Amino acid sequence: MHIRRAGLDDFTSIMELYHEASDAMTGTPHDCCWRRDDHPTPEFVRGLIASGGTLVIEDKGTIVGAVGTDHDLGHIYRGVTWLADVPDQLTCVVHLLVIRLDRRGEDLSRMLLRACLAEAREQGMRTARLDATANNSPAIALYQSEGFVQVGEDALDVNPDGDSLIPFVVMERLL
Repeated sequence: MHIRRAGLDDFTSIMELYHEASDAMTGTPHDCCWRRDDHPTPEFVRGLIASGGTLVIEDKGTIVGAVGTDHDLGHIYRGVTWLADVPDQLTCVVHLLVIRLDRRGEDLSRMLLRACLAEAREQGMRTARLDATANNSPAIALYQSEGFVQVGEDALDVNPDGDSLIPFVVMERLL
């Protein structure tokens, strides 16, 4: 098992992970509102990979998990009162942590998150920020156990055809 930076040749495998997770979680108590080709979009994932902001965990040549990072706080983060006043370029924003369904329960999420945070520290980042749907208690528990603190909450319209507001939490960890 090893963690490495993703390349564009990994794009299809990474998108398959997101599709598998979105299909499996849709309608469940921990539905994180990922939907095929809507969120995460192929363009967003490709951009994270192209910018060097995606790590994958690989086992025997197969990608079994992925996580993306960038510095884009996006519009939903702008009204949050953060633990630290840090410029965007010193902020690691964690996106789309995913583990293959048949590999869940092996602590791979924790390994990938820790690698992501270690790399952010090495690059001089001062804080890590992320969001999770409020119903995704397994993800929130992982983030809290790794030192993230909830600093805000909001609701996001994730349904382009309706008015489905989904509550989510915003979390931060100082590095």
